[in-house]
Amino acid sequence: MSQSRYPMVIGFDKPTKTTATSPLSSPLQPAGDSQQFQQQMLEHFEHLGDPRGKQGVLHPFVSIVMIAPDATIGGAMGWEDIETYGVSHEEWLSTLLPLPHGIPCADTYRRVFEKISQACL
Repeated sequence: MSQSRYPMVIGFDKPTKTTATSPLSSPLQPAGDSQQFQQQMLEHFEHLGDPRGKQGVLHPFVSIVMIAPDATIGGAMGWEDIETYGVSHEEWLSTLLPLPHGIPCADTYRRVFEKISQACL
């Protein structure tokens, strides 16, 4: 292989010294205890209070307000995306949250968040 023909290969066979410390060179730390995180999130949303009436409530309020931010972090851009996220992660979410009737539908998320005072969020 001619060096003039392939100038990019010059230097690749020479060992290099790295002076900067790579963030991956240190041992990775665990993300944290999921149960501890869940408890912190529950405490954070505890003050909201369920704005829904008693009639026709199938899904626990805490499940709705916990799934929506998870879905948003996961890339959800609207109510249907939040529902899709919940359905696709239902097995995992059910280990963290009460889901007696499965994942709420998109309209349920919309109705609940319309009733929550924005000042509380």
